[in-house]
Amino acid sequence: MILGIDTSCYTTSMVLVEMETGKIHFEKNELLKVKEGLKGLRQSDGFYQHVHQLADSFEVLTAIFDVKNLKAIAVSDAPRNVEGSYMPVFNAGVLFARNLANALRIPIFMFSHQEGHLMAALSTSDIVSIPDCFYGLHLSGGTTEFLRVNYANQAFKIELMGETLDLNFGQLIDRIGVEMGLAFPCGKRMDEMARNSPMTQYKTVPLKAKSAETNRFGFNISGLENYFKSLIGTMSHEEISKMLFNTIAHIIENCLRDLDQDKAVIISGGVASNHIIRAYLNQHYSQLYFAKPEYSRDNAYGVALLGIQKMLAKVVL
Repeated sequence: MILGIDTSCYTTSMVLVEMETGKIHFEKNELLKVKEGLKGLRQSDGFYQHVHQLADSFEVLTAIFDVKNLKAIAVSDAPRNVEGSYMPVFNAGVLFARNLANALRIPIFMFSHQEGHLMAALSTSDIVSIPDCFYGLHLSGGTTEFLRVNYANQAFKIELMGETLDLNFGQLIDRIGVEMGLAFPCGKRMDEMARNSPMTQYKTVPLKAKSAETNRFGFNISGLENYFKSLIGTMSHEEISKMLFNTIAHIIENCLRDLDQDKAVIISGGVASNHIIRAYLNQHYSQLYFAKPEYSRDNAYGVALLGIQKMLAKVVL
């Protein structure tokens, strides 16, 4: 068995995976608590909550599994696998994993949060095998990125093609949701509301992706925050939610047109679990592969699978 750990900005994740089959034997994803009316957490508050939630999850795990039978631990240690990528909340998972690995004298493997998302998406989508070269699209509260990914020797080489020039899609969704009186994070509830919208006509805010010389897929969306806030009180929350998701899907679709249509696009991140966005994009692009909704969101399954690859490679060598 291998233990996977991920401590992102808003979720504490722990998973126990069978190395031979990839079967999950234990999984716990616990959202961090954000006070009513706030739109996020300070890193110090997030770190504090992760420490306690890791302890709680581990206590549940040890009640059903003898951790002396663990063969390795895999943990996310940074947002991206590039120099200078750092976020304090990931230290909570790393320190927990290091202490446990040292106590049990087992290997520990570290991967970026981004790599974990890619692996979870690849493993839970309908794609048959991991392509040598593909596009990655990561849509979340902290990230909106278009990636070119090469996969060789069981490792990802990731090139950033473009990203949002201001807000991330997840930030935009949460800011509108909080303004409507919803609890943070708001995406899941707004998805439910949008699907219950009486709006039958397809409505979107005309906004094309703005290209920049150094950011081919760059775009600004901060203006949408004020626009959708202005609609509150003039339209139902269900209609606003649906129109917002339609608009996000339209922006993404504009960017997808510039990609090589022969290459697969792997989509992950919390925003990628949205049903309206998925349905719209699937109508316009044939090579899209979405993670299962529960593995679009932050999770430790991807890093656990990457750890299994490392362990199996060591056995072969």
